[in-house]
Amino acid sequence: MKLVDTHIHLYDEKYLDRLDEVLSDARYMGVEAIICVAEDYETSLSTLELASKIDFVYAAIGMHPWTALHSFDELDRVVELIRLENERIIAVGEVGLDKKYESGEKGYSRQIEAFKKMVELAIEFDKPLNIHSRRAARDVLEVLRVYNVEKAHFHWFTDDEDILREVVSMGYYVSFTPSITYSKRNQRLAKIVPLDQLLTETDGPVPFYGELKNVLTEPKHTKLVLTKLSEVHGIDEEELSEIIWRNFNRLYLR
Repeated sequence: MKLVDTHIHLYDEKYLDRLDEVLSDARYMGVEAIICVAEDYETSLSTLELASKIDFVYAAIGMHPWTALHSFDELDRVVELIRLENERIIAVGEVGLDKKYESGEKGYSRQIEAFKKMVELAIEFDKPLNIHSRRAARDVLEVLRVYNVEKAHFHWFTDDEDILREVVSMGYYVSFTPSITYSKRNQRLAKIVPLDQLLTETDGPVPFYGELKNVLTEPKHTKLVLTKLSEVHGIDEEELSEIIWRNFNRLYLR
């Protein structure tokens, strides 16, 4: 069985003292690929360093919408870094829009400006977008339509079902976290996503409830996501793991 974690922040301090153990446990569980996503300039550098040292960790760098809100002056440095390191990255991410934490019109306009720049770079270097879209998926879709974006991955989708149907109708991929093991709403959303557009992730070190309450979120926990997705879609776990592995390769490695 091949597992893949398409969205995690491995540079986080919660992993620093036990990274070797985390990676070893991931390998033991069957994790064959991990996408480490950055949030700003410094974490982009950390992500690149991790990917250079660990053969099954891939780098996605970019400006998170929260960074656009609070450290917009980093944009030029992030853009320059993507241009410089485009051959070493698998995607532009974590990028997107977030209405939950936006601070008024000025703050949201900064998010939009930063996101558009990230989209332009993804197109220029033919990279997928690893997208954050909390309460803003419709606005994200509008930007993607304007730029005719073909390769995009919505991580931990939390918007409504109608918008999710638009996302998948445009051919974009959607990943689910361990929250699907206890969230009936996320299970309903997962059912909407066609098998050939489905991905798994952890978004570690974000904490979860259920089996992972008070447990550090790790790449190995993609197995929990896979198990629940197989139940939701009524498909054998081994078969689904192969489908998701092909999806990852189609989007990120082709």
